[in-house]
Amino acid sequence: MLEDVGIPRLVVGGLGSGSGKTSISLGLTAALRARGYTVQTFKVGADFIDTAYLAHASRRPCRNLDSWLLGHDGVRRSFALGSLGADCAIVEGAMGVLDGHGMAPESAGRAANEFPGSTLEVARMIAAPVVLVVDAWAMGETAAAAALGIKQLDSAGSVIGVILNDVPNDYRRRVIEDAVWSLARMPVLGALPHIQSVRIPELRTGLLPLLQNPHVDEAIAELGEAVTRHCDLDLIERLMEGAPPVHPAPRRHADQLSDQPVRIGVAFDDAFSFYYAENLELLEAAGAEIVTFSPLEDSALPRDLGLIYMGGGISEAYVPRLAANHSFIDSFRRARAHGVPVYAEGFGLQYSARSLRTSDGAVHHMAGIIPIDIALEAGTLHSGYRDLSIATSSMLGPVGTRLRGHEFHFSRMLSGGDCLNPAYTMHDCDGEPLGCEGWTDPLMLASFIHLHFGQEQELAGRLVAAARESLDRRTSATLAGRGSRLVAPV
Repeated sequence: MLEDVGIPRLVVGGLGSGSGKTSISLGLTAALRARGYTVQTFKVGADFIDTAYLAHASRRPCRNLDSWLLGHDGVRRSFALGSLGADCAIVEGAMGVLDGHGMAPESAGRAANEFPGSTLEVARMIAAPVVLVVDAWAMGETAAAAALGIKQLDSAGSVIGVILNDVPNDYRRRVIEDAVWSLARMPVLGALPHIQSVRIPELRTGLLPLLQNPHVDEAIAELGEAVTRHCDLDLIERLMEGAPPVHPAPRRHADQLSDQPVRIGVAFDDAFSFYYAENLELLEAAGAEIVTFSPLEDSALPRDLGLIYMGGGISEAYVPRLAANHSFIDSFRRARAHGVPVYAEGFGLQYSARSLRTSDGAVHHMAGIIPIDIALEAGTLHSGYRDLSIATSSMLGPVGTRLRGHEFHFSRMLSGGDCLNPAYTMHDCDGEPLGCEGWTDPLMLASFIHLHFGQEQELAGRLVAAARESLDRRTSATLAGRGSRLVAPV
């Protein structure tokens, strides 16, 4: 049973993407750590890149708080579990603070249902104050109008102050501070100047992935110093301490676990790094021993695996190296042939394909576990929340089981796809049908959709059960084979 969580906390919201939420969140995390606090970071939404930066800054795994994927109870459970052992929490928002899935007509005017899926909704779920980040580079008194509008729409009074980012000069800072206070009646808690030396490049799809940024440590250190120098950190701490306790929903008791954990191999290296931190923790809680391996560097899979989990990644730069590691691909194929189940999502599906054509036109032969050919194309982004129904009974559950996931990839099917049963029927978050998705057979499920196992308390347990059944079946077959050789012919 999880106890009430009274940890000091703050949600960092913004007027939109690119306003500086990540910079302020990283700076606050670094500044609080410099004061001796253990800081737990969270990210609103289904994001893997920002979470990597936040985890690096806090030295603790960053967790996703996504109200659409997890629901109210799942968000509170995730927040409570992630906060264990921490002194305070910083939550980075997503997009604009009110941006979500749109307001259903029947919810208009009802505070409890305003802005579903938004940063503000998550802040209310975890009873956290929100600070609004405003990019001041090309804005003056209009910042006060934006702050006032958000304050008026925030019926719960969650937004408690403003932090200015990228302020060009002291004159602009004074103009905005005076306007925000006199018109919006909100305090400006800090004003960070433009810092030319901080290098966290942005791509069209978000920040440059952490592992491709050699300047990340210097950037985080400089942002921490800037927050310490230009923000009222003492006041921010007091506001964080005023957050009321969160009452997490109880987690149902798991079935009696075996004394002997089953080994689940997880691909983890520069090419495979997109995993929700809770997915691995929930697998362990269900009876798994997580064993990591690198398809980039290793020559073979670890031994005695009950299941292989191939997660996501983003950069096609690693495709030639992955395709050239023939010894590991052979090991992966042998494991599949010997009956080791495979759960693959995102880039894990692409690795399992017969071939990948990168954006330069080169074709790379991959593992060939699924006889399909895929092209990676920068202009074909498939992104969004997905409402799923299991179409073919699989390791994730029986036909009709409902799941929620998130899709984010640049790829197009070139050939194949009719060789296996579909894993899911799929709709977007507004209920529009999107056809079938993924492929499955008794020993594999591969899909472009990323699942957060925290949405369904039995989900991780089903994967562990599939791993244990597979290992027991192979062990029995091996013992039977040995026994038959010891019996003399009649």
